[in-house]
Amino acid sequence: MGDSTSSMFYAFAAFIAIYIVGAGIYSIVQLFKRMSMKRRDRKE
Repeated sequence: MGDSTSSMFYAFAAFIAIYIVGAGIYSIVQLFKRMSMKRRDRKE
């Protein structure tokens, strides 16, 4: 085992964490864009 496998595991875990956070932020931004579009449609 040793250090190489644990460091690779941490790098992989960090990559997954960053991906999940990025996907979450992206989905929230898309949700806000849809909400703002709906508000604009109601005003017009």
